[in-house]
Amino acid sequence: MKELKLGAILFLITAICVGSLGFINSLTTPIISLNKEKAEKEAMGQLLQEADDFVSVEEIDDPMISSLYVGTKQGQSVGIVAKVTTNGYGGGIELMVGINKANKIMGVQILAHSETPGLGANAKNPSFINQFIDKTSPLKVTKTTSDEEIVAITGATITSQAITDGVNQVAEYVLNHQKELLKEGN
Repeated sequence: MKELKLGAILFLITAICVGSLGFINSLTTPIISLNKEKAEKEAMGQLLQEADDFVSVEEIDDPMISSLYVGTKQGQSVGIVAKVTTNGYGGGIELMVGINKANKIMGVQILAHSETPGLGANAKNPSFINQFIDKTSPLKVTKTTSDEEIVAITGATITSQAITDGVNQVAEYVLNHQKELLKEGN
């Protein structure tokens, strides 16, 4: 009888804890989603500064690209911003890439990653990310300085390659679908 009473008490405590966690999760999930959406909108504005509005593209036939937006200014398309997920050393790397009408990369922002602190996590540093600006695809990763190549982060070549692959993926998609994505009035 004593064991049954202890089991019931343990069950009650566990049920209260699980219920509390579920309740807190239901309160925080919408806030987290709004913050993530806000961060993505800020990233889009920074990557394609010329645009004053972004129109979502519904049909994307590339599994790596999760969302794609046409940036417009006064109703005229000025470029593309896309969110892509690629595989780095520590797992998925979610990044956003901005490309203008001339197929130049306007910028790259890492939204989420699980790379090694002090190595792959350094990919967020401007010294690495700014290398992509004003370049055209295809880009290659190298260990020495070059104008049309990306210098790898020391000790994080896999991460550097993954980010470059993601940027190349978006640039290739935009190039192959440029007519329908950037048509006038879009």
